Amino acid sequence: MSNYKQLDEKELLMLLKVQDHRAFEELYKRNWESSYKVACKRLRDKETCKDIVHDVFADLWNQSNKKDIENLSPYLHTAVRYKIYSLMTKGRMSPHFVEPFENMAASSLTADAWFQYSELEHLVSLWIETLPEKRRKIFQLRYMENLTTKEISVLLNISQKTVQNQLATSLRDLQSYIGHYLSVVMILYSYFK
Repeated sequence: MSNYKQLDEKELLMLLKVQDHRAFEELYKRNWESSYKVACKRLRDKETCKDIVHDVFADLWNQSNKKDIENLSPYLHTAVRYKIYSLMTKGRMSPHFVEPFENMAASSLTADAWFQYSELEHLVSLWIETLPEKRRKIFQLRYMENLTTKEISVLLNISQKTVQNQLATSLRDLQSYIGHYLSVVMILYSYFK
């Protein structure tokens, strides 16, 4: 094949599946920058971002004959976010970004309300630890990494319906858990008032 630049993504992915290195290089050229930007949105350290993107592309090459990827860009972006999340949960790095929600919450809450918010946040963290591993991972990817159910299903190689069912079960469980906690707080509050 003389000019890989003229091939569309589907053709390049088919060639990648048979370990065609030039097809991989072309896909790398087309997708490196956008994958790097995804990493930079979550981290400030540019070298770490480059390393993460490099690792994602290395994984793509090493697993290319095992994966059926239809749309590469969303796959890579999800893989980058997951790699960052994975490194954070393993304690190898801490996030260097502040979520907008946290900024809004901090500025609009009083000290007492902020304490209550922190307690609730701690309670949710404890609850997350009680979840079965698969459900915990799905919950964290959805609500902490903001991945869509489709991205999660691709990343974990499970159906989108399974992801939705696991999330629905988690949310029902969380409502029950928080509801029980709030009932206890209200009883204690009225008793010590």
